[in-house]
Amino acid sequence: MSKVKLLVVDDHPMLRGGIVSSFRNMANIEVTNEAKNGAEAISCIESTKPDVVLMDINMDGKLDVTTTELIKQRWPEVNVVAFSMHQESQVVRRMVKAGASGYLLKSASHQELVHAIETVVSGGSYYCQEVLDIMTQSITGDGQDADAEISLSSREKEVLHYVAKEFTNQEIADTINISLRTVETHKRNLIKKLRVKNVVGLVRFAIEQGSLLDIT
Repeated sequence: MSKVKLLVVDDHPMLRGGIVSSFRNMANIEVTNEAKNGAEAISCIESTKPDVVLMDINMDGKLDVTTTELIKQRWPEVNVVAFSMHQESQVVRRMVKAGASGYLLKSASHQELVHAIETVVSGGSYYCQEVLDIMTQSITGDGQDADAEISLSSREKEVLHYVAKEFTNQEIADTINISLRTVETHKRNLIKKLRVKNVVGLVRFAIEQGSLLDIT
């Protein structure tokens, strides 16, 4: 099988170089190019067409969500994984809405980077545990309009909360004291109600609409 082609985008040369070095000699992932800003990233994608873009979202002193939006508009098949120190819920949701398939903090290990890349290439989404924890806490304000449009029961919110935290069906059942079959029913209903295709879609919805996960 051919190697996954990776583009690393970061405006800090030392950090970017360290990331590139960490993937050197890997059997399944190859850094085909690197860029220091959004404009260079677009140019690199045009010339090398990577499978995954590891995207710093704060370059030249400002938040850059536009580059991800442009990448997904022009090359929807290219996966973008946000790589940032930012862990504010509003920033995470903006990147997810822009089309990012994953979100990692810069404190992530090399092993987690590899796992995230492999996950998004296989069609999934990957969000580090710190981001999931933040997004599944009680959030008020940002999601109220969505909450008015989509009505979830308290039990559905609970199930969605633990789905986003990567609990198995059995773990959800044990945690909220319901049967395994009831968990499966709630997940099917959530997929239908939220108009997503699968559990990955549920996780993405949970990240985008964190306020719906207030189960306190």
